[in-house]
Amino acid sequence: TGSAPPALNDPSDNAFTAPVKVILVMMMVTLVVVIVLGNALVIFAFKVDKSLRRQSNYYFLNLAISDFLVGAFCIPVYIPYILTGRWMLGRGLCKLWLVMDYLLCTASVFNIVLISYDRFLSVTRAVSYRARQGMTHQAIMKMIAVWVLAFVLYGPAIIFWELQMKRAHTLALMYCIINDTI
Repeated sequence: TGSAPPALNDPSDNAFTAPVKVILVMMMVTLVVVIVLGNALVIFAFKVDKSLRRQSNYYFLNLAISDFLVGAFCIPVYIPYILTGRWMLGRGLCKLWLVMDYLLCTASVFNIVLISYDRFLSVTRAVSYRARQGMTHQAIMKMIAVWVLAFVLYGPAIIFWELQMKRAHTLALMYCIINDTI
């Protein structure tokens, strides 16, 4: 996430050959479709089937939302960047993409940790765990905490990076990166 494409490493390289670009586009579009449709089905099932609205399933919903957004926003925005080796979507969208990419990927990881912790509690405290399955308030608070912590971890650094560095990079106009060593 947020890394420079291959062209940054070798400025004379024009990213990829045409056949490689075709293969990459096919793979990335397939990936986007699978991610979006798969996670949309999870979200839809949670909305339609009220029996799924148990505390433990809220965490899976949260994971599906973050992964859906990765597939619907982060990967499609990254496709032209990886294919051309140049960021052509402006500084504003670059920052938005970086914040969203880091936020959503971190939220996915935190959701997996939360699901693991929830599974741990279901095994080690089975009786009290089952009694609390109908109480969704705690689950929602933990879900909100996942998003807040995921944002706080990277968001401010990405948003205020240029202010901290107090200088513009000429390469920053061509690449969407956070790095003052280029």
